[in-house]
Amino acid sequence: MDNMKDPFQATPKNPLLDEMLTALTGRDRKECVDSLTCATCGQDCLNVAFRDPLSWKEFQISGMCQKCQDSVFGV
Repeated sequence: MDNMKDPFQATPKNPLLDEMLTALTGRDRKECVDSLTCATCGQDCLNVAFRDPLSWKEFQISGMCQKCQDSVFGV
């Protein structure tokens, strides 16, 4: 299913990259996005206000909540 049609679906990644991210964080990025949970800190993202559409898109890509995105990207 295309991400534009299903906003709660993680963007596709190479399986090896997903395995590496899971090993680093201890959380499956796809499962986190599907369940609206931050792949980095484990926070429930259901009621998190994302700064803008680009931040929401980043959540679909990385699984990071707004706070973790700000920390990683130095905002």
